[in-house]
Amino acid sequence: MTDRERVIAYRVAAHQFDRTATGPSALRVFDLGVQDSERSALPALAARLETPDLADSVLTWSVRGAPHWHRPGALPGLAAALWPLSDADAVTRMNRPPVTAGLAVLRQVVEALRAVVDRPMTKGEASAAITPLVPPEVTGWCRRCAATHVHDPVFRLAVLPAGLRFDPTARTVTFVPVAGSRTPDRTTGFAGLVADYLRLHGPAGPSEVADFVGAPVREVKAAWPDDLVEVAPRAWLPADRATAFENPPRPDVARLLPPLDPYLSARDRALLVPDEGRRKEVWRVLGRPGAIMVDGEVLGTWRARATGNRLDITLSPFAPLDLDRFEDEATRLATARGLDRARLT
Repeated sequence: MTDRERVIAYRVAAHQFDRTATGPSALRVFDLGVQDSERSALPALAARLETPDLADSVLTWSVRGAPHWHRPGALPGLAAALWPLSDADAVTRMNRPPVTAGLAVLRQVVEALRAVVDRPMTKGEASAAITPLVPPEVTGWCRRCAATHVHDPVFRLAVLPAGLRFDPTARTVTFVPVAGSRTPDRTTGFAGLVADYLRLHGPAGPSEVADFVGAPVREVKAAWPDDLVEVAPRAWLPADRATAFENPPRPDVARLLPPLDPYLSARDRALLVPDEGRRKEVWRVLGRPGAIMVDGEVLGTWRARATGNRLDITLSPFAPLDLDRFEDEATRLATARGLDRARLT
């Protein structure tokens, strides 16, 4: 294998596309969370499990302020691991409001949320209640809402450490307090978060981890664990994964990955898709497509729409494909979306 082939093979195995995991809690992707910004979570699980299910998972804003599903009981530890590493890191993750004491300001917003949301409460209700309680530098006029409220990136960053999850059955964003949670005193468990990223998306370095969590690279470099193994120049793995990287099994898998699938969340996109034009198509900012993945290689994009009880999936491959390999995957996607059948074109 070439170095790139080895990395791809390692990641395919790490992502458990073989569908042998017994359930969501056994999936390594749940170490970091499964993003669900565009109804992507269940299709992502369908690519890894025989029976995808989110019933025992919890949903909240976590990594980069995006909605992610996590294991029950994981939120307090994740909140401490994702707590900003410094004032500068806090300001960066809050989208750079005009403050210098970033950690103190974030703590004010977190404590205000914790005090106000003592029962299920919509985002609008919570925002209106905390806005008078926080520094004005992190609030602003919202034309859409015709009101002054906490800037959205600040609000999203504060939800997890405030001990809040979503009610997934509610039609609008509704927060529910998590029993037993507390505001982190400082960042703890960040080394474990780095190791979880590397086990799933490695080998990688501080710049990729920084991009993943939304922190400045210099802060991540300063907190970089010293017990990792450098398996390639500026690319590390946890010691317990170094042997698996040396001789990974050759991939034999075909999947229709949804937009925002964890496999596409690795930050070294140029490694996954070397061609710049194709890379821009796979990771479009607006109207994200899904990705056609064969043996770890991203070989095209796909889009789908429901027609009655059927999911019509249109493939746009970068090279000729064996459609037979995707018939079952199309059916699994349809089932994950609550539809009876699928049609590939």
